[in-house]
Amino acid sequence: MNTVTITGRFTVDPELKFTTGAGKAVTTVRVAINEQGRDKAVFIDLQSWEKTAEFIASYGTKGRLFEATARLALDQWTDTEGSQHSKHYLVTGPYQFRFLDKSSDTSEPEAPAEDA
Repeated sequence: MNTVTITGRFTVDPELKFTTGAGKAVTTVRVAINEQGRDKAVFIDLQSWEKTAEFIASYGTKGRLFEATARLALDQWTDTEGSQHSKHYLVTGPYQFRFLDKSSDTSEPEAPAEDA
């Protein structure tokens, strides 16, 4: 099973983008996760799709505290000079994301129930 549960904060305001062709909504945002009992943070990208991406882009702001259950993903590629690279990131899904602090926006809905 590939499941990770994290509590962290956005390092920037999330930005909603759409894939070419299918036009699916996606956000990829850098998050900071503090190590328990330490003043040291781990930084990783958090990727969300469809309704979850739209929710995060609408109500997420830099510094906002959240909890997410995600799967760990790995991209691997070879650059034009032949060097191999890899990057780990997290991917959320439906029912797996919630804000832990209250927004000043009183019209904020609950997290989306499912992705299309």
